Amino acid sequence: MVQHRVGYAPGVYDLFHVGHLNILRHARSQCDYLVAGVVSDEMAALAKGHKPVIPLRERLEIVRSVRYVDAAFVETVPDKV
Repeated sequence: MVQHRVGYAPGVYDLFHVGHLNILRHARSQCDYLVAGVVSDEMAALAKGHKPVIPLRERLEIVRSVRYVDAAFVETVPDKV
C-alpha cells in the first residue's frame, strides 16, 4: 500500500502576493497532496483585528487556482488539528 504525505497550509491569503505563492510552493514540496485552509472573514477578524479586503469566495477561488494546491477549503475553526 502506498502512503501519501498530506500537507495543510492555512492562511487568510488576502491581497494574494508572491509571499503567499512561496508558502504554497514550499508546502507542496514537503508533501504529495496539499490542502489549503482559507481562513473565514470572521476568523481573520478575530486573529488580526479586521476583516480581509478580498471577499472569502474570491480568496478561495484564487487559492484553488494555484497549481501547487490540490484542494482548498474554508477554515472556520481556530484549531488547526
